[in-house]
Amino acid sequence: MVIIEIFIILSLYIYALFRLPEMRIAGTIIAATLIGGLAYYTFTAPSASEEELNQIAINEIALEEVDLVLGPRVATLSGRVINNSEGYVLTGILFDVKLYDCPAETTPLPDCFIIGEDESEARLTAPSGQLRAFDATLLFNDLPAVEGIQRWGYEVKTLRALETATAE
Repeated sequence: MVIIEIFIILSLYIYALFRLPEMRIAGTIIAATLIGGLAYYTFTAPSASEEELNQIAINEIALEEVDLVLGPRVATLSGRVINNSEGYVLTGILFDVKLYDCPAETTPLPDCFIIGEDESEARLTAPSGQLRAFDATLLFNDLPAVEGIQRWGYEVKTLRALETATAE
């Protein structure tokens, strides 16, 4: 939609420059200023997705019943999340999930071999103080055969959130 609006404005601008030749110099200066301002804004303004990142600290959410289900082609990480932040709606959780091949069930994960790793984002809408279910789809390509016991672990990398609109 924005592209159509820009096209219409540019078309009207070019039409005005042809119909009013005395405005060509001033029109060129105005156009150069507007294009420069637009370019500056485009390169310096953070994108909407970057503004959503890190609004909530990771310790302001609580994860429950997190489980990984391995399928023949994809894996699904699912669970429940409680948004304990004040004034923000949780909209996404980026997970880093690792699969391990461990010699024994009691072996600490740092002592196991990592056989698969993937990042995936669970998209959801969890208002402040509420609980929601989430799931994230993962692809573990080229997994070797497990020689010991297969285990897994996850880490929350980043959170996405939007500020709650407040009525004044």
